[in-house]
Amino acid sequence: MDPQTISTSYGDHEQTVPYTYAIRVCAGMASSLGARGVSLLFASSDSGVGDGDTDLATQSCKSNDGRNVTEFLPTFPCSCPYVTAVGGTVNIPETAVSFSGGGFSDYFARPAYREAAVSEYLAMLAPGTFKGLYNSTGRAYLDVVAQAEYFSIIYQGQESPIGGTSCASPAFAAFVSMLNDVRINAGKTPLGFLNPMLYSTGYTALNDITQGSNPGCGTPGFNATVGWDPGEFMKANRVMTCLHADHTCSHWTRHTQLRKIERLGLGLALN
Repeated sequence: MDPQTISTSYGDHEQTVPYTYAIRVCAGMASSLGARGVSLLFASSDSGVGDGDTDLATQSCKSNDGRNVTEFLPTFPCSCPYVTAVGGTVNIPETAVSFSGGGFSDYFARPAYREAAVSEYLAMLAPGTFKGLYNSTGRAYLDVVAQAEYFSIIYQGQESPIGGTSCASPAFAAFVSMLNDVRINAGKTPLGFLNPMLYSTGYTALNDITQGSNPGCGTPGFNATVGWDPGEFMKANRVMTCLHADHTCSHWTRHTQLRKIERLGLGLALN
């Protein structure tokens, strides 16, 4: 039996991955897993739009095609349109965490169901914004976000603080697993490939992150705004916000949020 939810905290600059290999992995493995009912989530990287450096003199975002020009550096596999790319937020209320990766693929076209939301964002940018730095027709990511700071791990018996989209992706995957649990108990199939549902009805269960950006490549990066954006990036989940940040939620509120999970699983997520 396949696992129902997979989170992977890995990525490379898309341009370093051979094009034919990236296409084969995305169209073969990722799309096949989604069709089999598996939700595949990838962390979006921790380098903003490329290297996290806002200084044009020291930034290192260069193309590797012989031109050696400055351009944003999208990340693979999260640029694959058949995976759910997970970025990061910080604090309560949530804002964009500056290191969260997000942008536009140079390899993959934008799915038709994404066109309206992305076009609306691009239309809000001032003419010429980041001209030549990104592929405005490419697969746009991120898809969802979750808290990406102030996690703790135990390593060699010692507790250590840690952060990154490598924390955000498994955090959101845990939420997906809870929804799947509700669905399966109701005799339904698991959610599988999430993105079409997220962009049609699923976004109604999510918070819109409207503050912050993801700087890099000598730029401030894409800004967060109302609606979808690659700056932070689509939405962050209300339920995960509360369940993650115990210090901000009373026992009653956490119980209420768990009931919301059940309603989501039996209502919105069942459609």
